[in-house]
Formats: sequence, structure tokens, C-alpha cells
Amino acid sequence: MKKAFKKIGKILGILLVIALIVAGCVIKFVVNYPEIKENPTVGKWYRVSDKAMKDSEGNSYHALFKKGSDNKVMIYFAGGGVSVDEISAREDTYNTKEVWPDYLANVTMNMGGLASDVEGSPFKDWTLILFPYATGDFHSGTGEFHYIDTDGKEKILYHNGYNNYTLAMQEIMEKAGIENADTVLVTGYSAGGFATALLSDDIFTNYFPDAQNKNVLVDASLIEYDGWKNVAENVWVTPKEISDKLTTDNLTLDCLRSLHEKYGDGIHLMFDCSTRDGDLAKVQHSLQNGLSMQNDVDESQGDEFQETLKRNIPLFQEAGVSLFIFDGVAWYDDPRNLTAHTIISTPVVWLPFEEQGQSVSEWLMENINGNPKDYGLDLVNKQY
Repeated sequence: MKKAFKKIGKILGILLVIALIVAGCVIKFVVNYPEIKENPTVGKWYRVSDKAMKDSEGNSYHALFKKGSDNKVMIYFAGGGVSVDEISAREDTYNTKEVWPDYLANVTMNMGGLASDVEGSPFKDWTLILFPYATGDFHSGTGEFHYIDTDGKEKILYHNGYNNYTLAMQEIMEKAGIENADTVLVTGYSAGGFATALLSDDIFTNYFPDAQNKNVLVDASLIEYDGWKNVAENVWVTPKEISDKLTTDNLTLDCLRSLHEKYGDGIHLMFDCSTRDGDLAKVQHSLQNGLSMQNDVDESQGDEFQETLKRNIPLFQEAGVSLFIFDGVAWYDDPRNLTAHTIISTPVVWLPFEEQGQSVSEWLMENINGNPKDYGLDLVNKQY
């Protein structure tokens, strides 16, 4: 099994490149998805758009939707970076143009991960609502951030993520006939995982209040940063009922704790992460030290992130969160003792880990079926 995971680590980079090429070949079909209609056809993909929906540059944006035959819904937020100030706005460390989100959405749907129509997937007949990422605000903003770019020109970064999400959800609920879903899963990876934490209560309060089986899976979204509340309030202009939940340096924990306090045993909360996530280590170190997010990363930053993860595990457990911690997949085949960033968008989500004797997908189904378990917690004590 260890050899198998080493091979997986080595081929993931190649797989991503191939997936992007495939996405490029079919992108014309993605952008030509028909607009959602009343009573959409089961199994067919549609785009969901509105003139008020836009990416960070003010260009058009759309969500994607496919109605399933099961009375179950997966809401999936894609990831892709974050902007918190003028420096990060200039660096463009997020996806901005409509075509880029379409590439990422297509990869998400077709590279073999959780939202892909793969053989044996328990989600193949679910309704899918997919939000590409293009606003730098964890899908949660309503504001316009004015800044000076590297050429000295004034620009606006449209943190329009919450508006995009809301307009899309309203149109879907009006036309698709899914308001009485019995099971709902809100999930996302990286920036989309943070969005999952931030927006799940909004989803269950405003769109699926009667769902009997409520589930939240946050994938690879843990960064300790004292500025989250200020960024949400003053940079992204996130709705107050959401930003008020942010009371510590751990955005994800704040939101999951709030969900646990509100719904108790009526919701299944999940968090997965690798032990030394290379991307999270890099961004956390940058934010905490006021550095460019383009800075290089080394093993010491991996050490810092491993300690962050270790310190937060008991806090997640106190908040009723089921945990899956893993390693064994390298960070983009990098040799510096750093581990993979995200898993649910990759084929590895279906594969059992030797240490845990379980896959992330099966762990997810255990939780959905009301049998929460923790896996891999001892890995945070491992010496790398």
C-alpha cells in the first residue's frame, strides 16, 4: 500500500496536467452549457447566471447545476486562493476570469474526485450545485475593494462571491424542484472548504431548512490568522450574520462550532486535512508574517502547520467535528516533507489509506449514515 501511495503521489502532478488538457479540449462545451430552465432534465448540466453575477474583475460569472434522480443534493465550492489586502490583490493569488473557473469546474467534475460521475460513486445520482471560484473572498463577499496595482493604476477587486452564490441558489430553488431534498451535503476544498464553513448555515437556514440529513465536509481549510474578522468585515464585506461568527484566529473552527451549537446532533460535521499541507503551510506563514503569498515554503513551515493541526484537533472534537487526517501523498511530488493539499477533488478520495484502513469517501458515507468516526489522529505526532 505504501508503494501504491508513492506511485499516486508521483502521478498526481501528471494527472492534473492531463486533466487540464482534457478540460481545455472540452471547455467550449462547458461554456456552452444551456441556461437552467424550469424543470431541468435529470442528468444534464446547466449553467446558472445573472447580470449581477461577476468575477473579481467585473466580468460575468456562472454556477453549474445538474439535477439528480435521488432526492439528495451536494453543494460544492471550488477553491483557488484568497485576497486579504492590497498586496494580495496585486498578486492575483486567486482565479479571476470566467474561463478559468470553467476550467477548474470541469476538472473538478471530471478528474475522478467526489463530484465526478465515476463507477460506484454513491453520489452519481445526487443533484450537484457547483460554484467555481473567481472572487478571492471564500465565496462570501459583497464588496468592492479599491487598490493601486503594480502599474500605479487604481483598480477594483470585486469581492462578489456571496452575491454570486445567493443569486444562483435563488434561481436554482425557483426552477429545479429540489427544495424538499431529504439529504444535503455542503462541501468544498481549499478556499471552497472555507466557504463551506462560512456558508453552510446560510444554506440550511435559507434553502434546505427541512432536510432531515444535514452534512458539512470541509476539505483542507485550516489557517490561523488574527485578521479573518477584519478581512471579512472590511475587505470582503461579508454579511454581518456570517462575519459575526468569526471570533478567533481559526475561521473554520469558529463556523463549525457555531453550526454545532445551533444544530447539535442534527448535523454531521467533518474536517479532513493532510498533516503537513504544503499550500496551507505557505499561506498561513505568509499571512502571519505579512509576507507575499508568492514566497517559497520550506520544511520549517511544514512543522508550523503540523503543530497548528495538532493544537486544533481537540478543539474540533469539542465542536462535534469528525476528523480524517492523512499523509502518504506528497505535495505536488515535492521532496521537502510536505503533504498534499486537498483530496476530495482527486481520485485519491476513493482509495483506502493503509494507516487508517479507510478512504475519505467511505468515512464521509459513514458520517452521512450517522456513524461518525475519527481516522489518522496519531499522525500529527509523527516525525517527518
